[in-house]
Amino acid sequence: MLIRPARPDEAASLAALAVRAKGHWPYPAEFLARFARTLALTPEVVAANDVQVGERAGEVRGFYTLLHRGELVVLDDLWLEPAEIGHGSGRLLFEHAVARATARGGRVLEWEAEPYAMGFYERMGGVTVRWADSPLGRPLPVMRLSLPHPSPSGA
Repeated sequence: MLIRPARPDEAASLAALAVRAKGHWPYPAEFLARFARTLALTPEVVAANDVQVGERAGEVRGFYTLLHRGELVVLDDLWLEPAEIGHGSGRLLFEHAVARATARGGRVLEWEAEPYAMGFYERMGGVTVRWADSPLGRPLPVMRLSLPHPSPSGA
């Protein structure tokens, strides 16, 4: 999988991918429609943030968004085409996100997890640290991962 920066003109297709990914889980159509309305993935958002896509043979298969806030980095999105779920693509994107967050000086990666994906995030080393209210009217686990940091020079 090639991972590259997203282009602003991909915003709508990335939002649609997120809805397809959420639809992998047993959510009713009305819930998915509400989810689609909450997505704020516009060309401006893609241009202003660290959005990376994973592609195979030129076709986008997943993406993630990092919000860099000093030592805290927020994993705001991590979505895969449903056919990619369970085949290592999520791990690849997550590990890439961890490396980018670390390289930019992040010490902690934090995210609101899709409840059905908690097992995946736990396997990636994430731990639940609290719960947050979702705009969709349900609590979401907030997970955290301490990021590795380079040793001082000469150590």
